[in-house]
Amino acid sequence: MNALLIVAHGSRKLDSNQEVKDLTGKVANQLKGFDLVECAFLELAEPSILQGGIKLVEAGASSLTILPYFLVAGRHVVTDVPEEADKIKDLYPDLAVTLLPYFGASENIVSEMLNRIPN
Repeated sequence: MNALLIVAHGSRKLDSNQEVKDLTGKVANQLKGFDLVECAFLELAEPSILQGGIKLVEAGASSLTILPYFLVAGRHVVTDVPEEADKIKDLYPDLAVTLLPYFGASENIVSEMLNRIPN
């Protein structure tokens, strides 16, 4: 089974974390090619990235794709998320783990921004 884990920073504000959970549900409803879709948080909220990965493996995932839902390539994107992905790989050496480029690296970001700015 293919699984997607959307990873966000996490917040002390519960409503912000719920936004990520709601977004994950919308993605899951429209995404093809993935049997399981969950979200996880780097810090300040649960599930953690490791907990999210474990949950997906326990649900039957044989491959895990991780999408860092971050806008810029700061320390979290460059160091912290890859380290958490490595923890999952270490725990499940037979699990195929793919770490996607962070969300802000998408070429569609500029066009989406331009669509929101009134002319």
